[in-house]
Amino acid sequence: MSKFKTRVRVSASGILLVGIATVLPFVEGQASRPTAQQDAATTQTPYQGAAIRVTSSMVLVDVITADNKSGLPLNGVKKEDFRLFDDGHEVEVKSFDSGFNYSTRPLALWFVVQCYQKNWDDFGSGFMRGKTKLLKLALAHLDKKDTVGAAHWCDDGTQRIDHLPDRNIDEALNSIEELMKVPPVNPATRVGELALLKCLRGVLDQSQQMNPQPLPVVVFLYGDHSGMERSDIDAIQDELLKRSVIVFGINNGVIRRSQNFAEDSWSQPNVAMFLAWRTGGVFFGVKPEKFSEALDGILMQVHFRYVLGFSPAKLDGKRHALRVELSATGKQKFKDSELKARPDYIPAF
Repeated sequence: MSKFKTRVRVSASGILLVGIATVLPFVEGQASRPTAQQDAATTQTPYQGAAIRVTSSMVLVDVITADNKSGLPLNGVKKEDFRLFDDGHEVEVKSFDSGFNYSTRPLALWFVVQCYQKNWDDFGSGFMRGKTKLLKLALAHLDKKDTVGAAHWCDDGTQRIDHLPDRNIDEALNSIEELMKVPPVNPATRVGELALLKCLRGVLDQSQQMNPQPLPVVVFLYGDHSGMERSDIDAIQDELLKRSVIVFGINNGVIRRSQNFAEDSWSQPNVAMFLAWRTGGVFFGVKPEKFSEALDGILMQVHFRYVLGFSPAKLDGKRHALRVELSATGKQKFKDSELKARPDYIPAF
């Protein structure tokens, strides 16, 4: 069980921490990245738009870190401070990048929402109506090469990419706001589930077409009173793992995680929360006035991540267990800290 806590200016009663995924704290504003003078010993070449390592035998693992005293990402972690395990066997870390050094790939931040549904505000995405502007303050902390997109699905079976990722934050947020103004549809089950699957596949396909390829970060703005058949949730989870997507979520705290939150039942409740857990992300439940802080926390986690590359033992397109931990020297240097990464990967080349 993870131990990441909210420690900075937000009480535990003010936030819903969902899933087995670990949680980094909210902070007021975003930590600044070190200057060359502040971190000259570890500074690498800044990202130049083509620094993504694409080889025939490399898996990249995004690792989020936290200092449990300050609640902030660990600064100065080096390659030798990590240990990486593939199906329980330690493997060599062959490549290493750090967000502190601007050497990680930029983000394609996708807001994914459910269209306006009748009597479904807290359960779906209707709680965002009139509130998308609350996210704008956090979006000021995007890096200059990051982009923002938006997509939606409906329980009538429709889905669409509403805004392709670019730097126009206002248009991306307005596309969500306009969606909340259309006549509501009636909630459904199977039809809506299939529309969500198509929506997520569309997001993944659009991200893959971008050049250079960014790290896709999906942020559900969604109550997540949902469920999905196991075969469907497994299929979309596999696609997310193959493309190294990290899923996060924000809701207004009304819908909480089901007690039946497992992988061995015939259906999966709380679909977005489950996908966040299984991709190394997290789901935040906060009051609307904290939406910006929640998004700021998400951006801080992914901006200051570390990326480890290794050669998998098998290129079989199947799931393999993944574990990241600090080495003995790393534990000595960062005594009160924790790491977060996806628990599985799928080599797909």
